[in-house]
Amino acid sequence: MRILIFVVLCAAALGFFGWSVWRLFRFMLLGRPEGRFDRIPERIASVMVYFFGQKKVAEEKGLRGSMHHLWIFWGFMVITLGTIEVLVGGISPGFRFAWLGSGVWSIRSSIELFSAIVLLMVVYAFFRRIVIRPRLIPMSLDAGIILGLIAGLMLTHFSYHAFRIAAGEPREEWAWISGKLASAFAGVGPAAGLAEASWWVHVLIVLGFLNYLPYSKHIHLLGALPNIFFRNLGARGKMDRLDLDNEDNWGVSRFQQLSWKSLLDSYACTECARCTNYCPAYNTDKPLSPMHIIFDVHHDMRERGSLLLDLAKGNNGDAKQRLDALPSLVGGRIKDEALWACTTCGACEQVCPVFIDHPQKILQMRTNLALNEPSRVPVEMQRVFTNIERNGNPWGVAREQRLAWAEGLGVPTVEENPDFDVLLWVGCAGAYDDRIKKQMRALVQILKVAQVNFAVLGAKESCTGDPARRAGNEFLYQQCATQNVATLSEQRVKKILTSCPHCFHTMKNEYPDFGARFEVVHYSVFLAELIEAQRIKPLNSVAQSVTYHDSCYLGRWNGEYDAPRRVLEALPIRGGLVEMGRTKDRSFCCGAGGARMWMEEKVGERINRNRVKEAIGTGATTIATACPFCTIMIRDGVADEGAEDRVQVMDLAEAVAASLAQVKVDAAPMTAPPEQDPLVAEDFGVRDNPFPNRGWQP
Repeated sequence: MRILIFVVLCAAALGFFGWSVWRLFRFMLLGRPEGRFDRIPERIASVMVYFFGQKKVAEEKGLRGSMHHLWIFWGFMVITLGTIEVLVGGISPGFRFAWLGSGVWSIRSSIELFSAIVLLMVVYAFFRRIVIRPRLIPMSLDAGIILGLIAGLMLTHFSYHAFRIAAGEPREEWAWISGKLASAFAGVGPAAGLAEASWWVHVLIVLGFLNYLPYSKHIHLLGALPNIFFRNLGARGKMDRLDLDNEDNWGVSRFQQLSWKSLLDSYACTECARCTNYCPAYNTDKPLSPMHIIFDVHHDMRERGSLLLDLAKGNNGDAKQRLDALPSLVGGRIKDEALWACTTCGACEQVCPVFIDHPQKILQMRTNLALNEPSRVPVEMQRVFTNIERNGNPWGVAREQRLAWAEGLGVPTVEENPDFDVLLWVGCAGAYDDRIKKQMRALVQILKVAQVNFAVLGAKESCTGDPARRAGNEFLYQQCATQNVATLSEQRVKKILTSCPHCFHTMKNEYPDFGARFEVVHYSVFLAELIEAQRIKPLNSVAQSVTYHDSCYLGRWNGEYDAPRRVLEALPIRGGLVEMGRTKDRSFCCGAGGARMWMEEKVGERINRNRVKEAIGTGATTIATACPFCTIMIRDGVADEGAEDRVQVMDLAEAVAASLAQVKVDAAPMTAPPEQDPLVAEDFGVRDNPFPNRGWQP
C-alpha cells in the first residue's frame, strides 16, 4: 500500500509539473524564432562555468552579498543525490546507492555536511531579508515559502536518519550529525514511526517544491541553465539589422515580438537585483529598474499568453474581453520614461548571473516608439534626427564645415593621399564640438610624429547613425550605415582608426550586417601599440596624478580596459594612476550613452555629477577619458561641482601629445560656437547652442 500511494502521488506530482513546464514552454514559443544552436562546445562550457560553477555570483564577494546563495546552490547539488536515493527508496524500500559510500569521507558524509550548511544559510537568508534588508530584496511571502521549504528538506533529512538510527539501525560513520541527533531523540516516541513520518514529509516537500517552482520567483531554477546555454556568444551590445519591409519587425510593443530567448530571460531572472543596483539611472533616481523591466515582460507573457492559448484552442468565453483589458506592455506596464532613462551602459547585463540582456529589450521598445509613434520620442531627439538627416551630424552644423577642425594641420583627405594605410574616422564630435576638436588635433599631431600614413574622408564623412539607432530610429540608422559603408567601400578602406567608442562599436560590430569588411581600431589601442613599438616616446610630465574613467562602449561592450591604462602608465605621471572604486567592468556611466548625450536629465541627480564626485574623491588632479562623449559629460560634471580650478579633464590623445617633447599641444581657446545651419536654426528657434551643457564650452 505504501508503495502504491507513493507511486500514485509521484505520478500526479510529476504529471502536473510536466504540464506546468509545457505551458511555460508554449508561452515562450509565442515569441519570435531565433537561432541559438551554434557553437555547442562553448555553450556547454558556459553551463559548467556559470551555472554549476556560479562564476558570476561568486564575483559578488562576501557573505552579505552572495556567499549564502553559493552555499545553498552547491549544497543542493550534493544533497540532491541523497534526495534521489530517498525517492527511489519509495519504490524499493531499503535501496541505497553503494557509490555514495559509508565512511566519514564519503559522499554520504558530504550530504550530511552540506545539509547543515544549507540550513545555516537559510537561517541567515531570513535574517538578511528581515534585519539587514538589502535594497530591492524584501522579505516576501514567496521568499518565505521557498526558504521554509528548503529548511524543511534539511530538517527532515536529519530527522529521518536520526529516528532510523534511534529505532535500531546501525550508526555509520557518515551519519556524524544524524547520529548525534539520534542520541538526543532516544526515547522520544516510536522512533520507527517518526522516521516513516519524516520520510513522507520529506517526499511531500520535494514534490510540493517541484510544483511550486513554475509559479514562484524560484522559476529561475528551471530557466537559468538553458538561459546560460543559449546566451549571446557574439559581439556584446550589438543590435541586429531589422527587416524594415515588414512593419511587424519595427521594434517591440508586445511580448510576442520579443524572441523566444528574450522571453526565456524572464524565466531565468533570479531577482537578485544586481542589475538594478548597478544601474546608473536607478542610482540617480530615474524611473528605471532593469529588474522590473524583466518582471513586466514575464507577467505580460504569462497573463497575455494564457489568454492567447485559450483563444487558439477555441475557448473564447470572455478571453478576448480579458485580453483587451490587459495593460499594454510598452506605455502600460513599462512606462516611456523608464525606457528613455536608459544609457545602454551595459552594467545590468554585465553583472547578471544568468546573462539576461536588458538593454536589448529596452532598445527594441524604443524602436517601436520611434517608428510607430514618433510623438512619444523626446523632442530633443526629434531635433537630432532632423539634424542627422539634413546635415549628417547630430549638431546640425553644415556638412561643409566637417573638416574645419583641421585648419592649419595639413590633414590629408583620401583624395590627397589615396594610398593611405589608415583612415582616421573623425566622428561628429571631433569635427563639430570645440572641446573635442582639440582632442582630434592632438591625435593628428601624434600620428604625424609617429609617421602614420593616414587620411580622412573630409566632407564625405557622415554620422555613423549610432545616436539615431540607440534612440529607436532604425530607418535613419540604416540610411547612415548604407551610405557610409558604400563610401568606405568606394575608397577601399582596410583599416579605420576611431576616437569615439560609439563609432568604434557601431562600425566594428554592426556595420558588417551592411557588408562592411574592414578592421576597426580604437585609438587607445593604437596609441598603446605606437608607444610599445617606440614610434612615439612620452617624455614630459602631464599631471600630478590621474584617474581613468572607463567608457561603457569601449569597456563593457568591447572588453577594452587595458589599452587606455597601458597608455597612461607609459606617461611620466608623478602620482601615477589612481583607480576609482567603480572601475573597469564595474565602472559607472558618464550618462551620455544610448543617445542620452542629447537628452537633458530632468529627474534626480545628474549621472555625470555622480561619477565626477567619485573621481574627485580619489584625490587625482586629472580625470582621463578615451571617449568624446565622456569628455564632455565629465567636464560638465567638474564644472557643476565647481572643481575646475583643481581638477582637469584630459583625453588620452591630449595627454600623450602633451608628453611628447616635439609636439606643441593646441591649447588655443575656442569659445565661439560653430555656425548653425540657418534652416535648422529657423525651424527650431535655435539662435545659439541648441544643446545646453552639450559642448561648445570655452
